[in-house]
Amino acid sequence: AAAVNEAGRLRMQGYRMALSVSTQDAPALRRQAGEFERSLALLRHGDPERPLFVPWDDTVNARFGEVETHWSRFRQRWIDVPPASLAALPADTAAFAAQVDGFVAAVEAHMSRWTALLHLCQLGMMVLALTASAVLVYAGYRFVLEPVGQLKDATLRIQQGDLGARVERVTSDEFGTLAD
Repeated sequence: AAAVNEAGRLRMQGYRMALSVSTQDAPALRRQAGEFERSLALLRHGDPERPLFVPWDDTVNARFGEVETHWSRFRQRWIDVPPASLAALPADTAAFAAQVDGFVAAVEAHMSRWTALLHLCQLGMMVLALTASAVLVYAGYRFVLEPVGQLKDATLRIQQGDLGARVERVTSDEFGTLAD
């Protein structure tokens, strides 16, 4: 999520630079270009303290390469050399933002696959927990409640005068000892 946020900042930074180009604010433009370069480096290398991490796969890597290539062209055309005309600036800025959008979409698609896998694992864990609960309930009934119930029934029959009441010894544990 931090990578998506940082990538979204690239788009905002691109528009800020376009505004600085159009107002011919060279000091702000240099500062903004440096910030953009730092954002690219942060996305490329990540930041474990934040944590910021781009889920690199072939598509994400290709989209990031397109952003870097387009950034290089954008920088050469609008930042490194004062432009003679600003007519193409809006279209170039929009195209650059579209490249960033493609990168963000690729990261989000990758994260969506991970989220689906996580949901599948959660569903599996819920099924496992429910199955284990059912087994524990059955085992508790079969090995604790049923023998106690048989002992209770025999005790009640003896209280009512049936001194021939017996409980079959099925196990060799404490319940078996009580049955004897």
